[in-house]
Amino acid sequence: MTSDADQLARMRSWLWTQLVGQSLPLEECRRVLVAVGEICNNIITHAYAGASGQPIAIALSVFPDRLIIDVEDEGVPYDRRGYAPPDLDTVPERGMGLFLVRQSVDEVAFDVARPRGTRWTLVKYR
Repeated sequence: MTSDADQLARMRSWLWTQLVGQSLPLEECRRVLVAVGEICNNIITHAYAGASGQPIAIALSVFPDRLIIDVEDEGVPYDRRGYAPPDLDTVPERGMGLFLVRQSVDEVAFDVARPRGTRWTLVKYR
């Protein structure tokens, strides 16, 4: 996909079909969809600063005990020092994306030791 907001609906449709096809419970499919959508939205907003037409690659790997989704961009690498968890005692205006990702999947990792961009790896156990 590309970093155009309208591509998010296309990605969600494709990923939903793939997840349901793996006999994952519907609620788990929804959670994975939220996580991948938040990662893609963060890539568009932060890695590409809203620039359209930039590449975002999504790959799904299926194993008997888990699903792994890799999401890669070629933008500004993620810098964990800029992240602050949301204060859930207030109504945060921003900063909920990674919190939702971490609540939606079992493992989250990222790789910035690359020539460009970030590779996010999300793991959902069956």
